[in-house]
Amino acid sequence: MGATVILMNDAALSLLSGREMGPEPVTVIIVGTSPVRMALAEVAFPDALLICADPGQSAALAVLDERLREIGRLDRLVLAGDGADSAAIFALMRMVVTFLPALRCGTDASIDLAVQPGPAVVALRQFLRRMQPTLDDNRIAVRLTVATTTSV
Repeated sequence: MGATVILMNDAALSLLSGREMGPEPVTVIIVGTSPVRMALAEVAFPDALLICADPGQSAALAVLDERLREIGRLDRLVLAGDGADSAAIFALMRMVVTFLPALRCGTDASIDLAVQPGPAVVALRQFLRRMQPTLDDNRIAVRLTVATTTSV
């Protein structure tokens, strides 16, 4: 079996560390548009494949899908977004749908979503509820974390 393949957006950098990935070989693909976050990604994951593209755009999704077809599968999708930004949440949903076939090829596939609170979180929860039978049928674990704010 080859390396574990992880696809993440640049907003999710804080969700994953090199220590968390374990000793097995890992291929990390990071997609994003933020120059600062992509520079941080290069430092945090020096062996990662960095793709400077907006995953909310169809053309960028097509490029990512082609890359994953070359690799053959996807084991983990790690995404973060702002629940106050409906376009960002919609982009996360599109990524889940786009890469579902690649996730189905893995044995222990998972999707990790971390979002800031906001009105679009309701739509994301509804989307995941509707997707749950398909995810269950394909043994794809989903974890949704909605950040909570604390006052000082």
